[in-house]
Amino acid sequence: MSSWCLRTTRGLGLKKENREGHGSVWRHRVHSCLQRLWPFSRKGKTVTKGKQDQNHTDQDLREPRRESPISAEMVVKLVNNLVPSLQEGDHFFVSIFLSTYRSFVTPLQVLGLLFMRYPYFHPHSVEHRQVRSSLCNFLHTWMDKNPEDFCDPSDMLPLTYLKAYLSVHMPHSELFIRVDRLLNELWEEQDKDSHAKNEEDSDLGRHTSSDPELKRCK
Repeated sequence: MSSWCLRTTRGLGLKKENREGHGSVWRHRVHSCLQRLWPFSRKGKTVTKGKQDQNHTDQDLREPRRESPISAEMVVKLVNNLVPSLQEGDHFFVSIFLSTYRSFVTPLQVLGLLFMRYPYFHPHSVEHRQVRSSLCNFLHTWMDKNPEDFCDPSDMLPLTYLKAYLSVHMPHSELFIRVDRLLNELWEEQDKDSHAKNEEDSDLGRHTSSDPELKRCK
């Protein structure tokens, strides 16, 4: 679990919030976050008084020093606004979020916040079905726009976590089928790589044991 705790509201989280001026307000907040994140995109450039590196450029010296690029509370607000934005037809917010979120949060943390926000869907609630549909659309869009977040054989935890959630809340959806197929492909790829490596190690061992020159060197 991450060293910093992301808090969210308890319960279903499907209550309507006061979103007057929703689109313009959130656009402004997203752009503000991007502006605050800019100095941190160049690691190791922070200047402390009396310890300036002679190799720093004038531009580096002019960069402001900040304590944190974005707060945990703001991360929660951004994630919580993803589904409502789609429901209101504001695809701009989702596009900006998916283009920038890696700068301040991981895919697994985003999934965790989404699943805490929507832990349950009542089967007979029209509102819940609409929210579930919008959430499904967001996850499809995420996988289309940032496939690298879910296609890394060395880190299948986000995809595994997503499948576990879908198996409970959307077991017959196209998204679940897509995730299940992709996860199986990644497992097969990982098994092939592991098998190939084992064969290489085995061949190297046989070659070493049958080489008289290597035997004399032992």
